[in-house]
Amino acid sequence: MNKFSNKHSKSEPEVGDLIRIETHTGQFVGNFIKYDNSGEIVVIKLDSGYDVALKKSEIKALSIIEQLGRTASEAKESSDKNGDISIITTGGTISSKIDYKTGGVSPTVPPSYYLKLAQGMQKYGSVGVREAMNIWSENMKPSDWVKIAKEAYDAIKSGSVGVIVTMGTDTMHYVSSALSFMLNPLSAPIVFTGAQRSPDRGSSDASSNLLLSAIVASRWSGGESVICMHANMNDDSNLILRGNKVRKMHTERRDTFRPINTKPLGRVYPDGSIEKLSDWRPRSKETKLDTKLDEKVKLIMSYPSLGGDIIDYYLDMGMHGLVLMGTGFGNLPLGDRTVRKALKRANDSGIPIAITSQAMYGSTNKFVYSPLRELSNLDNTIYLGDMLSETAYVKLMFVLGKTRKLEKVRELMTSSLSGEIKTRSEVDEFLV
Repeated sequence: MNKFSNKHSKSEPEVGDLIRIETHTGQFVGNFIKYDNSGEIVVIKLDSGYDVALKKSEIKALSIIEQLGRTASEAKESSDKNGDISIITTGGTISSKIDYKTGGVSPTVPPSYYLKLAQGMQKYGSVGVREAMNIWSENMKPSDWVKIAKEAYDAIKSGSVGVIVTMGTDTMHYVSSALSFMLNPLSAPIVFTGAQRSPDRGSSDASSNLLLSAIVASRWSGGESVICMHANMNDDSNLILRGNKVRKMHTERRDTFRPINTKPLGRVYPDGSIEKLSDWRPRSKETKLDTKLDEKVKLIMSYPSLGGDIIDYYLDMGMHGLVLMGTGFGNLPLGDRTVRKALKRANDSGIPIAITSQAMYGSTNKFVYSPLRELSNLDNTIYLGDMLSETAYVKLMFVLGKTRKLEKVRELMTSSLSGEIKTRSEVDEFLV
């Protein structure tokens, strides 16, 4: 790589090092991020949180003020995957950098980058990094969830007091939900985090999310799979959110993740303190792993003019279970006889139909309207109360991995295995 000579240091800066750059027009001080692929541009992050990219031809001198990045990497090399805190990397925006020529981002940072991204993380314990995969979260499959669960289990068995999983935010709530079932009970928390802006962008939320997740992983007494992301648009705190009662609610806001039909478990602050906001499940003496999933499950949204053909299609494909996202209380367009016929076919075949509401807040109720009362007479329909549709989709895979006996499936789906379903919602749980 064609890097320019450093006049004030015997070595090149590493990611995170505090550097000073003198140009023909002024001086810039900030943390070193990268050289571009050509070596002609150096990018640093200023105290304001914004990045500046400077051309080689503009730079008179570059000096390293403090070797922050080098200190972090020497504290714990990424080749050692075990630590008091284990970070499992999977890709996503938090693992991405900008290509300053195209303006796009891609997951290209190495595992060692995480040790330099959140300065001060090591004061909460030694940190080990494991790269499980490097993909966008929308491309993850249930087999990838299983791989992450196994990595987390191995980290806990190797002595980690907490595990951080970094990934893309688009399907984070699917994976945090899946691990809430596959790793249950837990003797150490599994903390999911990510970023809405890549680490080398101005005002990235990556560093603060990772640092506060390390606090949760090391100091929180809970034994749950949780998501730890911004509580608001500022960097003053993060929320600790139950992994199977949470959803991404905004495409770009830092505080995109919101608790659904529940309250946040807690709030964590940069000073290391944790505020309790509701009851959480305590750490157990041991961690159990159960990764058997039945992937023959599909999630279908109900909509005006929905016909029975889509249900028939999945039955013809040999699906073992379906989750229907009804409207309101879990209503389906039963005025269409093809829908009724397809549901009866599923019932006669012993295929469970789990029903949730696309309204998200509130609970399904099969007794309010006559059509639902009629539908409830089918043995295979299972109303899932206030459970999120995404959680129901993941949970049905987990339950069918244990049994396909309809009554047992009903019993497990309507029982709270890891806090995913409640019998009553409170007024102040609704997002306003």
